[in-house]
Parts: sequence; C-alpha cells; structure tokens
Amino acid sequence: MTWKVYAAVSGATVLAGWMASSPPANAPGTTTSPARSPRAGQTSAGGDIQEQAERLRTGLSRERNYTVPQRNPFRFDEGGDVDPGVVERGTSFEPEPAPVPVAAPPPPMSLSGIAEDQVNGETSRTAVVSSPAGVELVREGGEILGYRVARIESDAVELVRTSDGSMRRLTLKR
Repeated sequence: MTWKVYAAVSGATVLAGWMASSPPANAPGTTTSPARSPRAGQTSAGGDIQEQAERLRTGLSRERNYTVPQRNPFRFDEGGDVDPGVVERGTSFEPEPAPVPVAAPPPPMSLSGIAEDQVNGETSRTAVVSSPAGVELVREGGEILGYRVARIESDAVELVRTSDGSMRRLTLKR
C-alpha cells in the first residue's frame, strides 16, 4: 500500500471515531426525578445520624483490658505462645556490645620512582609517590596522606601511619 492509502484509511478511522464519540445534536435532555421535600430527607437522615452517634458512644465507653501480646514482631525465633507469668514488667534491656570499628582501607598509592643525590659523600633519596591527590615528592621524615616516610631504599619506601603506627611498604613496579 502507498502512503496515500494509509492517509485515507487513517483519516476515515479518525472521522468514524469522532462521529461515534460525539453526542447527537438533537439528543433529549436528561430527566430528573421529582424533587423530594427537604423536610422528609432531614427526618430520616437526622434519625440515622443520631443512631450512628449513639452506636459510637457505646463502642467507645466499653473498657478494654490490656493483654500480653502473643508474639514479638521483631524476633523470628520466638514462638507464638507466651506465658503471662514469665513476662515481668520493668525488666531492663541489656544492649548488645558496640561493634568494633573497622579501620578504613589505606588510600591508593604507588611508588613511581626514586631519585638519588650525592651530597657531601652521603646519598640522599627522594621518593616519587602517585596518589589520588597527585604526584608528590617526599623524603625521609616527610608526610603524605596521613603517613610518615620512615625509610627510602633503592627500590622501596616504608610508610608508617601516623594515627595507629601501622606499616605500609610501597615497591617499584618492574
């Protein structure tokens, strides 16, 4: 089929749907039931409201006695039957011990290189460390991301965490 046929069929469908959904112009108006007298409606409704109010008052006036719940909705392992004699009022709840905090993982650092200088016959080393903060040059005794540089060797660096004294060793990748 061509686009002209598609357009004709679509147009005919839209026209048929529009004609089916719109009401005819000469449709009779809706008829209404004869009006009831307002006094008659008030007496039956007023009496019904009074009955409902009285029913609510009697329902609320009844006293309800406290009963021990049959289950604990916060525990799966407890059974459904509870002996009221076993439950004591005012018992203290002993909380579980606080969990031991887990140390945060060390920040990602890698040793990119080591530079050596000869000063007055002594070797002075500088470590090139790559971290999320960028590339940093550190010497022995310097600090980087909460670590103090303890020792710089020819192919590794030893770091000591300043908060707890734990050791971390970074080596050159070959």
